[in-house]
Amino acid sequence: MLMGFLAATLKKELLLLIRDRVGLVLLFVMPAVLVTIVCLVQEKVLNPTTHVLVLDNDKNEIGKIIFKGLKDSDNIIAVRGKDVGCNTETCAKALVNKGQYQFSIIIPEGSTDFAFDQARLFALGQTGSPGTNGRQITVYFDPSVQGGFRAAVLSAVSKVLLCLEYEIKLRQAVFPTDRPPDASPPAQWFDIKEAWATEFGFIKMPTSVQQNVPAWALFGIFFICVPLAGSMIQERENKTLDRLKTMPVPGFIFIFGKIAAYICVCLIQFFFVFLIGKFLFPLLGLPAFVVDGPWLAVFIIIAACAVAAANYGMMLGQLAGSYEQALVIGPTTIVIAAALGGIIVPVYLMPGPMQLISNLSPLAWALDAFYDILLRGKQIKDVLPEAGYLILFGIAASGVSHLSFKYKK
Repeated sequence: MLMGFLAATLKKELLLLIRDRVGLVLLFVMPAVLVTIVCLVQEKVLNPTTHVLVLDNDKNEIGKIIFKGLKDSDNIIAVRGKDVGCNTETCAKALVNKGQYQFSIIIPEGSTDFAFDQARLFALGQTGSPGTNGRQITVYFDPSVQGGFRAAVLSAVSKVLLCLEYEIKLRQAVFPTDRPPDASPPAQWFDIKEAWATEFGFIKMPTSVQQNVPAWALFGIFFICVPLAGSMIQERENKTLDRLKTMPVPGFIFIFGKIAAYICVCLIQFFFVFLIGKFLFPLLGLPAFVVDGPWLAVFIIIAACAVAAANYGMMLGQLAGSYEQALVIGPTTIVIAAALGGIIVPVYLMPGPMQLISNLSPLAWALDAFYDILLRGKQIKDVLPEAGYLILFGIAASGVSHLSFKYKK
């Protein structure tokens, strides 16, 4: 008898699943889409590729050797400045600031003559003086690039320079020249100077906290779509919406009121995360989360993101046939948008086609705006385009919700 009840229960549940065709499709399609996108996004994470722009002002042997050494390094794509029409330090810095390259390396003029002067001093038995500075090679980097990748590129540059120094010393020892050196040798031939490719500069190095807190705060804000969609579905099922329609008040008032409430929740949610980063993180041994840019710009980004998330929740609540469907569609689409938007994996590590697709993610717009303020030192006017995109996304989602409501009505 127990087996009979078990078989009957099993049959009932399978029939319910089969009848809910939309839910059944979601159970299989959404995980498949999520797995595919995340795997595509993470394809290069284990072997990340970094794009480096090399500006060779030396135009001699040293510049060529440094470029070849970087080009032969694993996971580094080196591009000459002259090959992309970039012949000045200002241009190289601007291309990194725009995100087209993660790094730019400036090789100073006269580096080859300087290196051979030091080699002649070495051949004469003169040792390096710690008080003497070497020739400075500047490395500009995008502050949004995480510390591990900065260290990898700097290590590759240092390795190339060290090998170059040994090679020239050996060559000068075997084939000495008679021209006297210009000065006493430095302890290190080339000094690597790190600099931020920003217009305003930074007082301190951007930390992982500055990079991760905004990313995951935005991720949490978009999850507001799930309770908002659930609220709409509940109102639809218990006829609350029908009762509200009988009141002598325009319908858009109720919609705006609901959206405004959830926008307030999003703002409170972000500032709660901010307080955790500001006060709790130092107690845990982490750097404190600090907003160095204008707070008005931060408010604009959060408000625009909240508008987009709230209207997306309204659309989800209108399109989903049940709370269960909304519970599947909402989180899955948000995770997909986060994967495409650089929350899970930085966009610059994605394959080329995925980097183009990432431009369609609202989370990518919001995160890029945050990085502009917190890491790149930009101002309010620089984040207005991304804020505009987020608001337009919210308007589009609201339009879809309205059309769906009229169609179902």
